[in-house]
Amino acid sequence: MRFRSGVRAVSRRKRLTGAHAARPSSNQGLKVAAAVVVPLLVAIGLIALVAANHDSSSGPSASSSSTTTVTVSKASKDFQTKVDDAFKPLGDAIKVFLPKAQDFEAGKVTPADFKGAVDAALPEFVKARDAVGKVAKYKPDPAVNRYFFEAADLYVEVARIYGVAADPASDALRAQLNVAARRLRTLGDRIYDRGRVVLDPTFYAPSSSEVELRPPTEVPDWVAEGMAAGPPLAETPGPPAASPPIREATCGTGVAPPCRAEESQSKWAGRVKKAGFPQPTDVVKALEAGDAAKLGSLAGTYEAKVRTLRAGPDPKGHRERAAVVELGLLTDGEAARLGQAAALLPGGDARTRLQAVARRALVVGDDLLDPGLGFRRSGLPQSLLSDTGP
Repeated sequence: MRFRSGVRAVSRRKRLTGAHAARPSSNQGLKVAAAVVVPLLVAIGLIALVAANHDSSSGPSASSSSTTTVTVSKASKDFQTKVDDAFKPLGDAIKVFLPKAQDFEAGKVTPADFKGAVDAALPEFVKARDAVGKVAKYKPDPAVNRYFFEAADLYVEVARIYGVAADPASDALRAQLNVAARRLRTLGDRIYDRGRVVLDPTFYAPSSSEVELRPPTEVPDWVAEGMAAGPPLAETPGPPAASPPIREATCGTGVAPPCRAEESQSKWAGRVKKAGFPQPTDVVKALEAGDAAKLGSLAGTYEAKVRTLRAGPDPKGHRERAAVVELGLLTDGEAARLGQAAALLPGGDARTRLQAVARRALVVGDDLLDPGLGFRRSGLPQSLLSDTGP
């Protein structure tokens, strides 16, 4: 997401005179003009599906804590232009799909009518995903390609979840499926941001000493952001935070609290291993068994353990590495939650499609987890991310 969209800019002078902290609006950052850079529509257009709960953008340098004079290289600008072009079909489709999705969640559009919107948007989302996958490797850091492609696939899965939500078989779970679509969209946004962090070292830097940027955290907290699962998938969650969680700078000289502390890489890695996260293969087994109770337990475990991990320090100098791993873990948790919802649906097409979304989410998670931390891959084929169906 770019143009500092999603990152709230607040005048420091206004803050000092008692102005309220910036809060996102329901349509914050959405740009529909044809000239707008496509990633803005990708990340911010989908962000608006969250309604008024939070904004979604993040930024560069994992440990950036103050203004910087670093500039964006020509190579990164050229690469971003290619990514923008690849995302264009999605950017165009979201102009129509976004209002429909908002109306669907508000009960203003019937499931049958919304299904038509999904059917029209999905091929364009797929077209964008495939185009992003064909962008030449960014040689300075090939991981950037992976972040953008995985975000693009998660946006495709968002449309697919809405397609399942519009199915008559999903009536009893429709509200929870809508929330699941928001969570997966948020994961796509935050993964997308990891690519922008690499390309743009000025991503968090305010344009003036009179401006304070208020970006969201790199890794979402579903309860705090008002997107936690609820009945019948989970217990009723606690209330969301009074205002969306904001990214804290890394602690250091001249950085006022609250800020994020650091610890050695080895100590952080030790905490990850000691946490005892489930393995992706555990989710695969539960998916194959259609075990709703097990899948729900796995989803809750991933969410709780990521929250605990985030409560501790970041690995020194490798804040982004931690964010990527934690996003991968939440993606696996979301795969489990989607599998749980699928297991509760009656047998038929809707269940089959939602199970397929869960499997593809696991494949996305595979590329974000670090084998050096003891994580094993799901064993599902990467080719699942080439699926073009509903």
